[in-house]
Amino acid sequence: MRKMGWEERLRALDEMAMAFHVARGVATNFQENGEGWLRTVRRAVGIPVADAADRMGVAECEIYRMERAEGQGVIEVQTLRRAAEALGCVLVYGLAPKEGTLKAMAVTIEAGRAQKRAEAWARKLEKAKEQRLAAARKRWNAQERERQAAEWREYWQLWSSGLPLSVLRQMPKPKMPLPFWRERMRKALKTVMRKEGIRKA
Repeated sequence: MRKMGWEERLRALDEMAMAFHVARGVATNFQENGEGWLRTVRRAVGIPVADAADRMGVAECEIYRMERAEGQGVIEVQTLRRAAEALGCVLVYGLAPKEGTLKAMAVTIEAGRAQKRAEAWARKLEKAKEQRLAAARKRWNAQERERQAAEWREYWQLWSSGLPLSVLRQMPKPKMPLPFWRERMRKALKTVMRKEGIRKA
């Protein structure tokens, strides 16, 4: 989470980034053949390689190496700063968004994080729901097994009680265990009927 005052900070950074956007747009007009700033500025102001080497206290070949490294994008920032000072310049370093503003980027990133948090919370709720459903199914199956076992015990006790065979044959056998999904459907239907004010006939 960002600290207080981040909006003012982003606003200031966006204002600075606008300058970098402008500089990036016009930089290629001043650089020769896509070369780096060191060689372009040195040639533009007329500083020979020997003079630049003397100012930095290095060999002339080192100047060529730095200019080539900058053109390839592999020069170190500290070295680039020293070379800029030797040319009487100051290194301006910054970051600018490819598109839009930093504030827009921050809003997009924050929205993405919020979306991920919402999805994670939804998955957590769904998992908890599945766990509750599995636990309810387990309790229901155990309850139905106990009910059926009790009914069978009572059924066989009646058969061993000495009642006439004609009476015993008319007794219904214990019901099979009721599937859990049927019980859920029955409860759901009962809930709908209660909300709609429907009563059983």
